[in-house]
Amino acid sequence: MSVGTVGWFALVSLFFAVFSLFRNTISLGLLERPLVIGLFWGAFSNNYEMALSISIFFELFWLDLIPAGTYIPPHLTATTFATLSLCTWLNASAPGQVLAIIFACMPLAWAGARLEGLLREKQRKSYNQLLNWSRKPLDPRLPGLLIARSTLTAFAGSWVLFFITILALYWVLDWFLYNFSSFLQSLDITWPHLWITATLGGVMALRLRRAYVVLSIGIAFVLFFSIWPGIAWQP
Repeated sequence: MSVGTVGWFALVSLFFAVFSLFRNTISLGLLERPLVIGLFWGAFSNNYEMALSISIFFELFWLDLIPAGTYIPPHLTATTFATLSLCTWLNASAPGQVLAIIFACMPLAWAGARLEGLLREKQRKSYNQLLNWSRKPLDPRLPGLLIARSTLTAFAGSWVLFFITILALYWVLDWFLYNFSSFLQSLDITWPHLWITATLGGVMALRLRRAYVVLSIGIAFVLFFSIWPGIAWQP
């Protein structure tokens, strides 16, 4: 693994740590959403088609999972950044190659949410300190110090863990694509196929049984008419 590769992923990890703060720590709208990340990445890499295609997939796939109450949704920022950076560095542009990278990066969504939950658990002590301060505010600097410490902890933890994880993924995927790239490129997969698959998340978000029935019937029809010509022409 070259120094340039390590430097590249260190820079990517830095930007990931910044965008991760937009989930909860710094509220600036929807900057942590995959579509926004894809737009920035397209401008950075000058490859809008690949960046936005991947971002649309993630945006649709997890449309059903939104933060509500104490629920922590999947860390879309981690998965999106990992997929975009690996596709760019490994020059993976064919949908079959990108699909393999997407599958490899999917667990980061769960791992990122898990890390966020652990960090929240560690902030209980700070919450108790702030609660005691609100009853007897002796030091006016305490709230600012607690916020700064929480922000720096989240930033540093995201940067370090994402950097280690993305290097491991790069090592595995570099070997995998080197050996199976021709097979992945031969797969008859296009971006519309991936987007149609990802729309399952949007349909699930409707919370309507009728929509689920229509979706199931549509999938059955597609499978039937895809298989039927081959069956009909058999001798």
